[in-house]
Amino acid sequence: MAYKYNIACRISPVPVERDVLLGRVRDVIDRARVEGLTIRVIGGAAVAMLAPRGVNLYPRSYKDADYFGLSSESGRLSKFLESLGMIPNRRFNALRGGTRLMFYDPSLEATVDVFLDEFVMCHKLSLKPRLKIMDYTVAPSDLLLTKLQIVKMTPNDVKDVMALLHDLEPGTSDSYSTFDVNYIIRLLSDDWGFYTTVTDNLNTLISVFKSVQDGELLISRADSLLKSLEGSPKTVKWKLRAKVGRRTKWYEEPEEVAEFKPS
Repeated sequence: MAYKYNIACRISPVPVERDVLLGRVRDVIDRARVEGLTIRVIGGAAVAMLAPRGVNLYPRSYKDADYFGLSSESGRLSKFLESLGMIPNRRFNALRGGTRLMFYDPSLEATVDVFLDEFVMCHKLSLKPRLKIMDYTVAPSDLLLTKLQIVKMTPNDVKDVMALLHDLEPGTSDSYSTFDVNYIIRLLSDDWGFYTTVTDNLNTLISVFKSVQDGELLISRADSLLKSLEGSPKTVKWKLRAKVGRRTKWYEEPEEVAEFKPS
C-alpha cells in the first residue's frame, strides 16, 4: 500500500497545549466517574496519556479531545457535559445522539466528539464492553487499532502509532506497559478487510521507521505484531472474503464532519 498523507477536514484554528488538554481530560473523566458515568478519552490525547515518552520523542500538535461513552448513558452524559460548560451541537445530537455526540468546549476552544458504543471509521470497532479496562483511556490495543484502521493516515496518526509502539510492548493483556496482541488477533482473524488495512499499514510503517529515532525498537514491535497476525488461524468468514480480495472495496470512507463552533 502506498504511504499517503491525508489533510484532515477538521482543523482547529487554535492549537491546544498538551498539558492543558490532558488536565481538562482528567477533570472531565474524574467528574464523570463521580456521577456514575463511563467515559474514556481516545485519539491523540489518549496516546499522550499512555505513551508520555513516545510523544516527547515524536512530538505532534493537538487540536481537541475526543471521548468514548455508552449509548445507554447518552442523555445523562449530554447533561453532564453541559454542566461542565460545554455547548452542545443540538441539531447534530438530535440526529445522531444514539451513536455520536458533538460539543464545543470553550476552555479548549475546540470541538469535542463523543463516540458511543462503536468506533466507526474505515472499519468498525466495538468498545462498549471494554471501556473499564483503563482508568482514563480506551484500552491500548483498541487505541492502536483506531490508528491502524485508517486507510489514509495523517502525519499525526503516524506519530501516534510511533509513540504507542515506543512505550508499549506486545503482550497478553492491556496495561500501562503492554497492548493485548491476542485480542487484536481474535478481531482481525475474523475480518479480512480490517486485517488487510492493518497489515498494509504495518508493512508501510516498518519502512518509515527505518529513518526515525529508536526505529529499531519500533520495527521490532511492529514486525512482531505483523508476524503474529500473519501466522494466526483464520475463520471461514475471513477466508471467504479473502477469495474476493481487493477486487471489492474492503473499507468504508469515513464521514467528514465539520468543526462545530457556536456563533
